[in-house]
Amino acid sequence: MKHIFPLDLEAKREYESSFDEHIKIDNPIWPDTISLIKKKQLFQNSMQGVRNIFNIFKLDGIEKCKKLISEDMVEDMLSNVYDEIRPSGDISLWVYLMRYERHSFYPKESLGYFMDIVHIIVNFMSKKEVEDYKVESTDIYKILATYEGQGYKSNDILHLLKRNEKASGFLSKIASFVPDVDFILIAVNYLKLRDLYKDEFTYDDKFISTCKASFGESFTIASYMIGIALGHDKTYACFYESLPLAIYKSKEEMAAILLRKQEERERAKFEMECIERERDREREFEEKRRKGGKKKGKKDIENSPFAQSGYSQGRGGYPTWGRQSEESFPPCQEDDPSYIPSTTDRGYEYETSRFKTNKGVLQVDTSNETGNLFGKEEFLEKDIQARKLISFPLKLQKYTKFGKPSKAKNSEKVVYTKEEYQDFLNSHPEEKWEPKK
Repeated sequence: MKHIFPLDLEAKREYESSFDEHIKIDNPIWPDTISLIKKKQLFQNSMQGVRNIFNIFKLDGIEKCKKLISEDMVEDMLSNVYDEIRPSGDISLWVYLMRYERHSFYPKESLGYFMDIVHIIVNFMSKKEVEDYKVESTDIYKILATYEGQGYKSNDILHLLKRNEKASGFLSKIASFVPDVDFILIAVNYLKLRDLYKDEFTYDDKFISTCKASFGESFTIASYMIGIALGHDKTYACFYESLPLAIYKSKEEMAAILLRKQEERERAKFEMECIERERDREREFEEKRRKGGKKKGKKDIENSPFAQSGYSQGRGGYPTWGRQSEESFPPCQEDDPSYIPSTTDRGYEYETSRFKTNKGVLQVDTSNETGNLFGKEEFLEKDIQARKLISFPLKLQKYTKFGKPSKAKNSEKVVYTKEEYQDFLNSHPEEKWEPKK
């Protein structure tokens, strides 16, 4: 291999950043070919989007729209979109409308779209995109600002502007720029639809029917521009649903599927919120435990029924993470060779055990078997295990009646103090919980 020729300059930059530094990447032989192909594909995608929209909305008059906004105009506009060139100079008002991006804090209702239109007209007259303050200094913008908070609809605002003498100059200019159609209503419809479908394109028959009846030709032209903006990629799924295809499921089945997915998303969101709340509670418990651990004295630690806490004594409460001596734990009396049961207890099948703890004597009565699901040996084992715990927090695992770890929800629990540990076991006497290894 002697040469590597990338398809375009973008590919060259990509290769240079990913290949070995010793490898030389030549300049592309036909640098503009790929970009021209991609621009052509972008144009074809947009015009197919127009046809999809007209089929979905059941509109007529696509040829009239093409006379107003020609395919050549659309192709030039999309070429600049691909090259990331913002609109400027002596170009069509329709291009300034389709390329407009709101960066101002205009109201979200219909009034905001009228303020957008003022911004678009000022851009067109200035032959470039202007700053917000220039738009806000115009008389027409100041008039619109007085309508804020009134909840006016588009027709109400347009009616008020026509009755206002100060707004007559602005309306006359727009009529001179676009004499054959109602630019304001077209722009309001286009901006509204663009906001509505910016995340996902869906078809609402009732909404579209209302728009067609209310705005007529203005809505048709706005739909033409929306088809250009969305393209085939964002409209084909809805287009196929509207045919419908024989292989597709019915609308009722799809509605049930979408509803189920929505419920699953909401349920997953709720479960995540519960998990976050549980984590917050655990963090709060941990903070309280740490604060309480720092204030805890040496005497309190020595008297703990769980023996050593696992934290260094005299080192500011920081964990030692070391292995404790087994001598620090009090032995069970039954394990002590010198232990001799009372003579009154001999001869019974179930003996009543007495063993010492750091708090004194604890007697476990197992004569009434219905009072506890745990047998004598298991109860003693859990008590010995509890006394051998080194430190907190401690994670507990719930076990099934077959002795296997439970996989059910809330089958794990974190405790932060010995008191919380004992309270938890006392509140779940019929369940088997053991420290998780």
